[in-house]
Amino acid sequence: MRIEGANRACEIANVKSAAYEWKSAVVGGGGFVPGIVFSGAKQGLIYARTDMGGAYRRENDGQWIPLNDAFGMEESEYYGVLSLGLDCNDADFVCALNGKYTGEGSLPAAFHYSFDRGDTWERTLLPFKAGGNEKGRGTGERIAINPCDSGDIIMGSTRDGLWRSRDRGLTWDRVEGFPAEAVNFVMFDGEPGLVYAAAAVKGKSFLCSCDRGATWQEVPGQPKGLMALRACKCAEGIIITFSDSVGPHGAESGGVWLYSAEKREWKELKLPGYGGGFSGVSACPGKRERFIVSTLNRYSPKDGVFLSDDTGASWRHLLEGAKFDFSEAPYASEITPHWISDVKINPFDPDNALFTTGYGVFETKNLSSATVEWKFTARGMEQAVAAQIVCPSKGRAALVSAMGDIDGFVHENPGSLPLIRHTPHVGTTLSVAYAPLAALKAVKTFNARPPYGAYSQDGGMSWTDFSSFPEGAKSGGFKSAAISADGNVIIWAPKGLCPHRSADNGKSWEKCAGGVAAGLWPVADTRNPGRFYVFDGVKGILWESTDAGISFKEALSGLPKSAAYPGDDGMAEYMAAPVPGSEGDVWLACGRHGLYRYMGVEKELVRISGFDRAYRTGFGKSAAWSLYPSVYAWGFMAGIEGFFRSDDCGKTWIRINDDRHKYGFIHCITGDPRVFGRCYVSAEGRGILYGDETANY
Repeated sequence: MRIEGANRACEIANVKSAAYEWKSAVVGGGGFVPGIVFSGAKQGLIYARTDMGGAYRRENDGQWIPLNDAFGMEESEYYGVLSLGLDCNDADFVCALNGKYTGEGSLPAAFHYSFDRGDTWERTLLPFKAGGNEKGRGTGERIAINPCDSGDIIMGSTRDGLWRSRDRGLTWDRVEGFPAEAVNFVMFDGEPGLVYAAAAVKGKSFLCSCDRGATWQEVPGQPKGLMALRACKCAEGIIITFSDSVGPHGAESGGVWLYSAEKREWKELKLPGYGGGFSGVSACPGKRERFIVSTLNRYSPKDGVFLSDDTGASWRHLLEGAKFDFSEAPYASEITPHWISDVKINPFDPDNALFTTGYGVFETKNLSSATVEWKFTARGMEQAVAAQIVCPSKGRAALVSAMGDIDGFVHENPGSLPLIRHTPHVGTTLSVAYAPLAALKAVKTFNARPPYGAYSQDGGMSWTDFSSFPEGAKSGGFKSAAISADGNVIIWAPKGLCPHRSADNGKSWEKCAGGVAAGLWPVADTRNPGRFYVFDGVKGILWESTDAGISFKEALSGLPKSAAYPGDDGMAEYMAAPVPGSEGDVWLACGRHGLYRYMGVEKELVRISGFDRAYRTGFGKSAAWSLYPSVYAWGFMAGIEGFFRSDDCGKTWIRINDDRHKYGFIHCITGDPRVFGRCYVSAEGRGILYGDETANY
């Protein structure tokens, strides 16, 4: 069947808005936090930056507040925060260097600045790119604000040298005299004209400028074969951590040195060593002798945090023999602290310190005690990558997720603990699906090890590995698995392979006939166990199987063709979503070409009018007066990006989010089959969000 002659459009009277309250489905952390910065201008004010989930603020022991949720799809790369900058003379001013990647196709970096502690932002686009989710993201802050002149800001990049603004970030000029392309950190010394910076160059890393950054010289006597990662001022000079890699992985050696500019002397501070480098460093203004340092990439036996109360003469390991509180994120108790890129002592409280990890932040308030007590501080900080989410219609699970790094979870109540992490643990999980007519049967795929997939018969509470996997599979693949409505057949397209079929819970696999291309997203009909679908948006074809995946045939051709998104999420421009309880009823999000509905039994295609672009769609419980499920979609209507809901099969729509709640790139959107109006979205680096209507529209 081809589109020509089969199109008809549903009329949209208008698009209304509904008042919704959006919250995070509680997990706690879940992603890398490369840096934390205390305000020197206001007690109790602290910021954190993440590599994929934006920046956060915390005040007076409250919960972490996300600061970039107003960034939408076209700004999603700005959820990578390479550096933060604070003004020691203005507690309300905060700025950031944003951008995830420096490769071809990536957006230009942006300098964001705020005069209200990150509640709202202004933006200056930059003539280079920033690697907020690339190697080296865990080094020191690359933004430095002159303490004597708040309009004077110096900023380093990861491959385009050093830059300077003299108007508080409105305009930027490259510092031509800086001798390196990659910068690890920048810091003003406090004395007029004196600035330090670190280049990502071994043996010639630590640099100094005596003329406010106009010209630079290599500081003589620094360690050979290493590069400076972080530094901080102390009464004796500057403490600097060194490593042979910019991290957060790959470091094999390093050290900590104290540099006195007055004496032009270097002194190595000997810490307990067993491989790896050093990264985080902080000194306490109130206790001149107190230093704290973190290791880097010490996977064996583990990374550590060390404290000295005698100016570095001796050190105490703060994680050995310590007490840990994981009440805000119980899953974190099963993970060993790693990627400890940053550690900071509160400048207003010498007993308060925080350190960052690959999955969140730890805090202590009794640094001086013989037994240090660390709490995993996770309230409000939700920056896991939820690749796929599903909402079973029956059973204990309200929500089942597949997540990067931390497997995925079963939420019985999205707004509270406890939650159940998938077991056994396999790390990055990128696909999950359940069987609507056998709602406790589910399937998932992962990347860590063969067989790259597993099934569950208890709604995701526990998982059993497949006995085998398709020949040639090397990872699970992104959104790559589907399970028939009755739970008896699994269709799986591992990364790089076309769909394969198993009718014995993964004991054996056979290639699906018909010629479906590799790397596409299979989905199952929700009512007929024999039906499966694969939407190839690049070629404009909807493939359909009516024999339980043994073979696929073209059900539609000539659909609008969409460009594939670069990266793992090859289906970013398009997806197919079967309607719950309805055979052959499939909605197609065609990216820049809008939203369609295909009724396979009638062989009819409907274009849903109103959408300029549609990227994701899903379904939830119907309104009391309707027999058709509510439809949810993420896209653009009349040029406005939003999450939209229709209770009348796409005739009219309401926008259910606002401009402050966009959440960047959305992997999935779906409704709750048991709670009318509830919408779930999984966001790149912002975990899982859910919205409930707060007033009638």
